Amino acid sequence: MSKIGLVRDSVGVNKPIQLELINNIVVTTTSIQIYYYTSGFNNNSTVVILLENPTSVGQAFLRERVLKWIGEGINSSSALYLNDYLSGVIPISVGVQGSNSSGSIIAAADSAAACIASPSTLVRLNYSGGGAPPIGAGIYLVDPSATARPFGPVAAGNYALLIGTTQYFITVNSVSNISFIEVCPLALDYVFNLQNLGAGPVTGADLDGISFTLRTFFINGYDSYVGFTGSPNSDPPAFFACNFANNDNIYGPNNGMWPIGDINNAAKDFSAFDVSFGIALNDSNSANFNQAQLYISFDLNANAGVVADATFVPFQIDYSANPAFAGSPTTGIPGIGDGTVFITPTQSNNMFRDFFEGGLFIPAVGQSLIGTADFTNGTYVRWDVGSGVINNVEEPSCNP
Repeated sequence: MSKIGLVRDSVGVNKPIQLELINNIVVTTTSIQIYYYTSGFNNNSTVVILLENPTSVGQAFLRERVLKWIGEGINSSSALYLNDYLSGVIPISVGVQGSNSSGSIIAAADSAAACIASPSTLVRLNYSGGGAPPIGAGIYLVDPSATARPFGPVAAGNYALLIGTTQYFITVNSVSNISFIEVCPLALDYVFNLQNLGAGPVTGADLDGISFTLRTFFINGYDSYVGFTGSPNSDPPAFFACNFANNDNIYGPNNGMWPIGDINNAAKDFSAFDVSFGIALNDSNSANFNQAQLYISFDLNANAGVVADATFVPFQIDYSANPAFAGSPTTGIPGIGDGTVFITPTQSNNMFRDFFEGGLFIPAVGQSLIGTADFTNGTYVRWDVGSGVINNVEEPSCNP
């Protein structure tokens, strides 16, 4: 039977801690950190206990008392309180962490400041991720040399918190818990509304003319399926589109990219499709697409073209996700193939992850919607299909 010990925090909440399989204890001047053997063991992988007055005793004494509590607790028929072993040292916050999440913070005066800030101090949060952390979640600074290990409290105050690609304005209370949280609106530097492309043709002057390279050989007869009319001797999509002086592989008859190739050479009309893409730069004041995040939306036009009212989700393509993206009305992307996750009717086992080759042409989009970054030339980049992050700029000086 599993043995449980208890720690009572400063607001009277009893936190249960499983005593078996503890493999490391770290005592600092402000905390007790308990770590578990993690292989095949998913419960309470980390416990952070923040102390109010640890200077009254030494760290060696604290460690000895914790070990005594564990030893006696394992052999006790009832749950023992660590508080009773600490000789007046008061645990003010107890973060019992099973699954935990990483993020970064920076101090911010208010939500407006938080939502444009660039968090840089690493933290761990005792929640499993997936959406916003809940009120009451513990938040801790981490050891720079071992970022999985929380080591101390976050000072009470207001912060910008970045988890993944989502930023929040939070308030941290005196016991290093989140007491208020507000999600920041998604800040996009560029938005590409495919509905504006209509039936084309798409030219270098079209600011919505984003286009993806595709692995057309994964789909038997894809060219005839969509009605591609380019040269059968070309290699659509052009892998290095901007290397062609006449740019035919971007805007001309050999364009096999999507959606430009489908519009220009297969006479597809995108005016009925509510599909939009967005790009959030890593730095809105720097004209560099490296580490920018791609997003997709299926309701921009349904929301009158107002970006703040639309739902954009990261353009991350998972092998097993069906639908491929949250909010997709067709399980896939309307306007590519038949819009479904499986590119049918050509083949029923071709998924988007295989279909998107990882290349992207971005037109000369000009100045960022929220910063000073300014792109005067079209650009060909590489992006990671699994994360939606642009990881290489192939042709920064392409001139369409």
